[in-house]
Amino acid sequence: MYVFKNALKSITRTKSRNILIALIVVVLAASCCVALSIKNSATNLIQSYEDSYEVEAWLGLNRQEMRFDMNQNKTQGNEELGNPQDFMKNIAELDVSSIKTYGDSEYVKSYYYTIQTNLNGSGIEKVSMEDSNVKYMTGGIGKNGESKNVGDFSVVGYSSLDAMTNFVNGTYKITTGEMFDPVSNDNNCVISEELAEQNELSIGDKITLVNPNKEEKTYEFIITGIYSDNSESSEFSMFSNAANQILTSYNALNAVVENSSQEEESTLMIQTDARFKLVSTDVIEAFSKELTEKGLSSYYTVSTNLDSLESTLKPIQNLSTFATTFLIIVLAIGGAILVIINMINIRERKYEIGVLRSIGMKKHMVLGQFVIETFMVTLSGIIIGAVIGSTITVPVANKMLESEITSMEEETNEVNSNFGFSAKSVNMTPGANEATPGRGKNDIKEVFGGENVSYVDKLNAIIDVKTIVELILIGVLLTIISSSVSMVFISRYSPLKILSSRT
Repeated sequence: MYVFKNALKSITRTKSRNILIALIVVVLAASCCVALSIKNSATNLIQSYEDSYEVEAWLGLNRQEMRFDMNQNKTQGNEELGNPQDFMKNIAELDVSSIKTYGDSEYVKSYYYTIQTNLNGSGIEKVSMEDSNVKYMTGGIGKNGESKNVGDFSVVGYSSLDAMTNFVNGTYKITTGEMFDPVSNDNNCVISEELAEQNELSIGDKITLVNPNKEEKTYEFIITGIYSDNSESSEFSMFSNAANQILTSYNALNAVVENSSQEEESTLMIQTDARFKLVSTDVIEAFSKELTEKGLSSYYTVSTNLDSLESTLKPIQNLSTFATTFLIIVLAIGGAILVIINMINIRERKYEIGVLRSIGMKKHMVLGQFVIETFMVTLSGIIIGAVIGSTITVPVANKMLESEITSMEEETNEVNSNFGFSAKSVNMTPGANEATPGRGKNDIKEVFGGENVSYVDKLNAIIDVKTIVELILIGVLLTIISSSVSMVFISRYSPLKILSSRT
């Protein structure tokens, strides 16, 4: 108790010095408060996004490995597998049966798939910029190398509403009627606005689709809805990319495909796509390994949408890193300043220490008095600094985040300008005329196959219990650092030496 009372007297006796220390601690505490709040809030926000983010995986061809192996076969004289057509025959195509096997996994929450083929129409015309009197013959190569015709209309069959990602993200939107039931076997479909206008079709009308390989095989569908495509067309055209796209359920389209496969010459070419929603970001590697064990060819790769999450959170992650670095620098500078002040304080109070020691006060008690003095002043400064920090944290954090996002956008625009794309004009490229489609500031993402990134632009950096506890621990740390000089001095010198050296 005596030590505590003596510490209080000493604080009041040397007000000017302690006020200076308190002011320094207030600045340090406010700075640490802002840094800790930003760091903790950013960490919580990143964790929240990662926990709620739907991690999706899909399968794609590893074309590089395919070309390498094909060239190896050619070099080794294996003509049978030395050309693309024969090589592709030996690669197992992705089918719905395989997708269901891959989706039956502890790492998968849910999955969906689509199949796509091309059909012609009877009594309906495709939407086109070409002269209707000019006909072009198009075709393709089937699995076994046989020649196949490609129809005018792209028909897509969906297994569920989740599979309709263009409707989920708002690229497509039903403008008239309603969506078909994706689990139904009925031949219902939705068509684009352009196709409906071209052929004067409306809800309830029937359209007849024709197998391009055998015109005797026809399939009748009922229109339940008409949709608009809000995506930007990759061509200079008045029509959208989905103008000739007809959407239906997987069951309905699969029945068409199975019907076509009854005869080899009428078999349709199909493309199967699947998406797997994983339980977390931590299971991606395990899921990929499991697919290999289930027989997935090495010519397929597992891709995910993690790049999109990382791009979205990149400004927050950069801000968190900056806050951590700033906190370390502040503590280092603050600790150094307090050590210097305490050294001056010890020199000024050398005689007081000698008197206390000469009257019988133990070393640890003298040291305890100095530590208590420093801690009380430091704690007072931390409390005031925390109040100040709590009022400026949110605006400072959001201003820093805004600056980080602006910096990243400027970097993207600079890359755009390196390619000669305009960072300001969305519709026109410098030097382009009105008949030529231009490139906008987001085109660099299109060039590299990326998507427009929607950054997290708000951070609710608040003072919580964790931040308060960390501030108290910082106060203890600063007390220990600044009192280290006292520990060394009091432990090294004897009372007689201190008193004898007084001038």
